[in-house]
Amino acid sequence: MEESLNLNTISKRAIKGVFSLTFRRIALQVISFVTINLVLARFLPVETLGIFNIGVAVIAFFSFFSDIGLAAAIIQKKDKVSDYDLKTSFTIQQILVLILVILLMLFAPMISSYYKLDEAGAWLIRALAGSFFITSLKVIPSVLLERELKFGPLVTVEVLETLAFNLLLVILVFQGFGIWAFSVASIVRSGLGAILIYIIAPWKIGLGLSKQAAKTLLVFGVPFQANAILALIKDRLTPLIIAKIIGTTGIGYVTWAQNLAFLPLEVMTIIIRVSFPTLSRLQSDPKALKSSLEKSLFLTTLFVYPVLFGMLALAPSLIDHVVSKKWEPALLSFYLFSISTFWATLSTTFTNSLNAIGKIKETLKLMILWTVLTWVLTPILTIYLGFVGVAVSSAIISFTSVLTIILIKKYIPVSIIENIWQSGLASLLMGVSIFYLSKIFVSNLFSLVIMIIPGAIIYSILLYIFAAGKLRKTLREVKDVFVKD
Repeated sequence: MEESLNLNTISKRAIKGVFSLTFRRIALQVISFVTINLVLARFLPVETLGIFNIGVAVIAFFSFFSDIGLAAAIIQKKDKVSDYDLKTSFTIQQILVLILVILLMLFAPMISSYYKLDEAGAWLIRALAGSFFITSLKVIPSVLLERELKFGPLVTVEVLETLAFNLLLVILVFQGFGIWAFSVASIVRSGLGAILIYIIAPWKIGLGLSKQAAKTLLVFGVPFQANAILALIKDRLTPLIIAKIIGTTGIGYVTWAQNLAFLPLEVMTIIIRVSFPTLSRLQSDPKALKSSLEKSLFLTTLFVYPVLFGMLALAPSLIDHVVSKKWEPALLSFYLFSISTFWATLSTTFTNSLNAIGKIKETLKLMILWTVLTWVLTPILTIYLGFVGVAVSSAIISFTSVLTIILIKKYIPVSIIENIWQSGLASLLMGVSIFYLSKIFVSNLFSLVIMIIPGAIIYSILLYIFAAGKLRKTLREVKDVFVKD
């Protein structure tokens, strides 16, 4: 029986969810980033990481066609979720997954040949396809936990999955397995995650189709998934199509720059993961909805902006003293992608909020616009500018995010400037300070890491000066949740 949640419970679980996901998952994302983009980037050829990213992009592209938004529809549903809803969603999804996995297994050599990969590349695609099937079994237990805002079990599974993947990956790479290391580590990660989710949050697997349940879920699910597929087509253009133009080395540079520039968005992803079910539960309370969105916006910029500006300041030192000069050609792309990160902090927050209140068709129109612009601008700029053209296109398109501001104010009278200027200005001033300090004091990895400390101190002081009252209010709310519970 699904649990009924009141406003107080929703608020408490949302705050706990943000902190649980933030502090644990950030640590894991740092581990993953350091493993692949720093440690392995130093010891593996650029081409090897390019092959892995192409394989991941192929699987990600096809995997989106295995879902028609049913999982999101379950989370967003106003009424209680029935057993028919769960079985119908699971059955439809697994049918689609099996079809796609079989196709990927059969056509892996053809896909590999298209991107000029070797036999190991073909088996990487097969391994990632198998991993994708195993991961699909986790969907129903996961969405039930998210709907109830119980993120602790999900975090536990993600922690163990990520640790297992990165540890095994590093061991196998240093044992000389090359690209095969990614194949083995991916299978182990998905298998471990599937076993753990059913131990921690058991759900009795059942097959069945209910016409009424399918119809109800598809009303929201189809536009939602169309939105997601368009986002996928937009974001995966580079590894899938542009790879043919710039080659595996160019892909290596682009994906490294993207991973570095988009790393701060992991914080936003965590907050959005909590805010989507939270805002969905508050659809009928306009005042609480506005308040919750403003808190989400403040928290997002509070964490994303200092990380972004800090990385902008330290990027040259990172290349000079950590990952080696061979990645220097990617520096300009990193700065350009960072412009997209800055705007995505707002646009993604607002499109997520619109989805949560059921305005999925509005966000679909935006995604169509962004997809068309990406597919028109990126190939043209890449032909003339090389791999840097991908980042130039991304930066130009990101300015259309102003449309999301116009759209969100149509439905929710959210105060934007009042909730972002403090963290934005404090982050900018901190970034400038750290940039000049790094020129004097950074000479190796240790001193680079140490620079985080003065950065955090400068940012904290400036933020307190600019937003002391807002910070105290936020801390009181957090304290009430954890102390009273």
